[in-house]
Amino acid sequence: MLATSSHHGDWLHEARLPWPCAWLLGHEGQGVRPDLMAQSAQTVRIIQPGGEESLNVAAAAAICLHASAAAVFGGL
Repeated sequence: MLATSSHHGDWLHEARLPWPCAWLLGHEGQGVRPDLMAQSAQTVRIIQPGGEESLNVAAAAAICLHASAAAVFGGL
């Protein structure tokens, strides 16, 4: 399982993503619950120039799923 965070973890665009994987995406303001975060194998964050605190969860999911597909099928 991969967890997303606004505050810590590997930058998504630099992370080595496992395949297959399951994504944990949390509430836009509060993030992934701590008990689920503790169960994840890796934490990643999406770079947000401008200092935003969070992204819309649907937008974050699209970015993360694209990164997973690109890592496997795009040769990244």
